[in-house]
Amino acid sequence: MMNYFSIKQISYKAILAVSMILFFVCYYLDKVIDPSKTEFVFVVGYMFAIMLAAFWSIINYIDYLRINPLYKTYDSIDQFVRALDTTDDEKMEIKTMMVDYVTDQKELGKDEDKAISEIISQFKNEELHKSNNKDVFFVHVHRYLLGLGVLLLIFGLLIYIVAKMFNGNVFLMVLQITLLCYAAGFFLSFVMYNILNKVLIKK
Repeated sequence: MMNYFSIKQISYKAILAVSMILFFVCYYLDKVIDPSKTEFVFVVGYMFAIMLAAFWSIINYIDYLRINPLYKTYDSIDQFVRALDTTDDEKMEIKTMMVDYVTDQKELGKDEDKAISEIISQFKNEELHKSNNKDVFFVHVHRYLLGLGVLLLIFGLLIYIVAKMFNGNVFLMVLQITLLCYAAGFFLSFVMYNILNKVLIKK
């Protein structure tokens, strides 16, 4: 359940925070200042805030993308073993097996680099053959976007109720709209992320 409400799962929080603050400030000033005098400034502010949010959405998704280590190239056994998504004990066993193979091949007169490349290739082919997951990319479900979107939605509705009690306080109304807009942004990002996930992985 915590996966749905963990703000720690958001990457590049500062960019998202700047976007939200900028949107809030522009919207608030737009409400309290004659818009005819500063309309262009606010439009630029809104656009920049939205562009920042879109930029955050892109780099947040990219930050979670992981290439399947079985599809990458490696120059050494240590480099390959470190990249494997397995336990330390299993990594040690794999490394020992590979080093033994390379040692045996060197004793038979084979070049060390060629032996390393050969054993890594053999291991990758065997793992891909027996693995159910042959996808090039490992993707994330991003459930936290749903949970955080729901939280923003709830806070936005609560602030709306409070604002009504204070006869439509401008500050509270603007804060409510900001929270609802970014809640919608989280939901939209979740949908877009899952569409990208389906594009990147085999079905």
